[in-house]
Amino acid sequence: MRKLPLLLFLLLLTGAWGVARAQSFDLTSGRVPMASLDGLWRFHTGDDPAWADPNFDDSKWPLLRSDESWSDQGYKDYGGMAWYRFQVIVPAGLDHVSLYFPYIETCYEVFADGKLIGTYGKMPPNRAPYTGGLRYAPYELPGSHAGEKVEIAVRVWHWPGWAMYVGGGPQFPGGLVGGTDPLKGRNKLEVASRFRSEGGDETLGFLQTLAGAGALALFLLRRKDREYLWFGLMMLFDAINYWVEVSHGFHIWNGNLHDFIVQMATAGAWLATIGFYRVLFGARRAWLFKMAVAAAILLVATACADVLLVQTIGEWFVALIIGVSDFVLNVWVVTVVFTGARRKSPDARLLLAPIVVSSSAAFASDAVQFAQRLGWQPRFGYVWFGDFVLTSRPFPIYAGHAVDALFLLAVFAILILRFTRTRGEEERFAAEVQAAQEVQQYLIPAQLPQTPGFRIESEYRPAREVGGDFFQVLPNAQDGSVLIVVGDVAGKGLHAGMLATLIVGATRTAASFTSDPEKILALLNERLQGRGLVTCLALRIERDGSGVLVNAGHLPPYLNGKEMAMEGALPLGVIPGANFSVLRFRLAEGDSLMLMSDGVAEAQDEKGHLFGFERVAELLSRRATATGLATAAQEFGQEDDITVLTVARLAAAA
Repeated sequence: MRKLPLLLFLLLLTGAWGVARAQSFDLTSGRVPMASLDGLWRFHTGDDPAWADPNFDDSKWPLLRSDESWSDQGYKDYGGMAWYRFQVIVPAGLDHVSLYFPYIETCYEVFADGKLIGTYGKMPPNRAPYTGGLRYAPYELPGSHAGEKVEIAVRVWHWPGWAMYVGGGPQFPGGLVGGTDPLKGRNKLEVASRFRSEGGDETLGFLQTLAGAGALALFLLRRKDREYLWFGLMMLFDAINYWVEVSHGFHIWNGNLHDFIVQMATAGAWLATIGFYRVLFGARRAWLFKMAVAAAILLVATACADVLLVQTIGEWFVALIIGVSDFVLNVWVVTVVFTGARRKSPDARLLLAPIVVSSSAAFASDAVQFAQRLGWQPRFGYVWFGDFVLTSRPFPIYAGHAVDALFLLAVFAILILRFTRTRGEEERFAAEVQAAQEVQQYLIPAQLPQTPGFRIESEYRPAREVGGDFFQVLPNAQDGSVLIVVGDVAGKGLHAGMLATLIVGATRTAASFTSDPEKILALLNERLQGRGLVTCLALRIERDGSGVLVNAGHLPPYLNGKEMAMEGALPLGVIPGANFSVLRFRLAEGDSLMLMSDGVAEAQDEKGHLFGFERVAELLSRRATATGLATAAQEFGQEDDITVLTVARLAAAA
């Protein structure tokens, strides 16, 4: 008796398993309500609103297949208005029905029992062609038509400019009619399929956008390296073309706008390409270069004319202009790269293979498109190098994608190598500048020597890492005199600093056997012939205050705040054997002499105002020190090296 409940439970469980069997799927009664629209449709050229009426008698209209264009069925090169008509029988119990139309050239309207249920593009009087979107478009029949017969009418307008090489009407089979929900699911699959088929364009567009943005960022950091600017623009313009084509695969575009953007982006990419190769390889402005620039400008003019004239200039003419321009531009690029490769340029050798392949593909593409515009499509077809599928996983990758990726990889490698070389050169230059600074600091003393009877103060503030101003204070312990040499090398930077260092060395050498300022400047003048121009002032002051001043184009000194009158003279290095102005004077006890370079008076603020000699005189009237005058000029806006040196004769007691 205790085992009876367990036995009953096992019997119930066994029965339940027997009842819960797998479902049987019956093909005769379990089908999804759907039927193909491929077949014969009534067709008539022209336009009449009455043809949308479900009661209109279309029995005399000819029958055309719905999976081929009308151009292939006796209406070759016809462009303009035309109508299709057919009937759909909706079974009982099916309340929501939709049509699933294949792509139809160029624009159309769909009517169900005389009611407009959908459009593609814009019909006349709008004269612009429309293109793009998914291969199939769903249109739901309004209301319930269960158990009824529905008259479908399709009003089509085919752009006459395309009729010569693209037939009007449906372009391929696959049209369907059926339940709305199953067709919505099918449409989602179509969207997913399109995303997959556009994977190559999406990937290249993303890579080119990323490369363009990165190159422009590098250009902002290194303004002198203009190859980054041109490469960035070239990549971004190419990316625009890819993104437009990706959008074209999902959305309906005005054909004029689409072609204008593509042609303008292509022209912009070509102009950037010309700038990139010219900077990269130093291409000369020869006749072929000028033709390439003219071809790129012609592409811009063609794009503008094509839109302004609403494509009335002829598709074959546009294709001819584009083909000729592409040919000239590709010939110039190939010539530049081959020339660079012959000169053993590593950059040119990296680009040689992708450039040859891409240029050959461009030649073939332009030839095929031009032939197609002339109506030679049966002979040449659509296929060209860029359409060859290399792999279908994870998405279709065409030969054109591979060429663009190879080119992008090659240029990326070139830019990395150039950046590495430039960085190495900058590091070597920085080391040279540092060495020059060390040499200059050694030759231009930071601390002045002892000068009994005189108080000498100096301020030296170079505008750059290495300055072109110089000064030397050389006291003579035997007679108590002091020799002072102050000068300014024409120019700035490392060259001026090295020349200043040379002059300092020559000055010390000359002072070892003469203390005559005139002889010292004469020796410096001979050493500087053909090396540069230098303004210089040499001053020798005896212990009793008597002095001689020799000037070679330098600013006259200020004695007790007033400028000393001196005749003008040529700078050093202009002509051999030049004569310099000489001034003899006496420095009394307590007198102060100030010498400076033109960097003080030529200091400039943000508005372009000069510091000027009036401010110098005003500061000196207030007994400004060398440090105070140099600081005032530097804070005003330093443009050149600043050197200020003061010499004051002390009283005998001091």
